[in-house]
Amino acid sequence: MQFVLIVLFTASFARNECEVDNNDRVKISGISKQKEDELLELHNEHRNQVALGKVKNWQNQFSTAANMNFLKWDNHLARNAQDCADRCPTNFQLDCSFPLHYGYLAFKGEFNEQQQDLSPLKIFRKIVSYQDFARQIELAIVLNFGCGRTLISRKNSKSQEIFVCLYNKKPHPNGEVYKYGIPGQDCLYGRKIEFIGLCKQSATDIEALKFRHQRHQDAYKYHHKEERHHVHHNHHRKDDGFHTRAD
Repeated sequence: MQFVLIVLFTASFARNECEVDNNDRVKISGISKQKEDELLELHNEHRNQVALGKVKNWQNQFSTAANMNFLKWDNHLARNAQDCADRCPTNFQLDCSFPLHYGYLAFKGEFNEQQQDLSPLKIFRKIVSYQDFARQIELAIVLNFGCGRTLISRKNSKSQEIFVCLYNKKPHPNGEVYKYGIPGQDCLYGRKIEFIGLCKQSATDIEALKFRHQRHQDAYKYHHKEERHHVHHNHHRKDDGFHTRAD
């Protein structure tokens, strides 16, 4: 599949490329729930691997993270990202007017009409290969993000996909991306079960409650198993003491 990644950082005159004759191109807007789930999984899996020191970080180094948060999908951020993608901007920051504290990723990919649209895995691999984008994805203090996409079908048998993700925090130019240290050491509410390098977002995490309930259940079962064992053991000792031999 032919793929062209266009990273847009420079300022330019605002021009909405979506404002064209409908006979020239057809726009498909939005991300399916399945792709949302895939993007969420890819983000957290990458953050987890970086936090555990199993893959190289944005600086191309293996360095564990003590405070990397688990990410959750945010529908409000996703709607803002979708609104931006629907504008087909030439400059994402200027044309979409993101709040100053938001971080974002944005690109345009092109492929043949005969091919399927770009998969979340292919998109993620592309964006995380860029240092500035990887830095945003690995920012420890981020809690939420959401993405949007617009697919345009052209007359020249090419399709263009505009993809945007918004994050509730962006890296400070001179600040740390994450705190180096033992994975999860600085997690206020403990670590996730399925992503042990990532921090839970709150003490009321349903997963945490389930885990504590299961731990109490396991302790209860173990305690009663031991009681039954001791009772059974004493029972045999009692029988041995009062047993009358037949011979």
